[in-house]
Amino acid sequence: MATPILYWWGPCETCNIAVHWADENHVELDKRDVAEEGPYQELLALGGDANKIPYLKDGDALIQGPYEIIDYLKKNYLPA
Repeated sequence: MATPILYWWGPCETCNIAVHWADENHVELDKRDVAEEGPYQELLALGGDANKIPYLKDGDALIQGPYEIIDYLKKNYLPA
């Protein structure tokens, strides 16, 4: 299974909610900072809005919002 991609921005407190949860629960994320042009363009190409980060890309799923991301990760990356 591929590592989910998190589009985020380091100083963003909302983004850090999802990052801290993933760290605490040992869920590996491929973190891509939208302050850099490459990740910013990737997110736009996926249909995301860099003003509404964080986004999680996992397979065909694109999830927006820290609590929605946490719910998704709980269902798909934590043991039942």
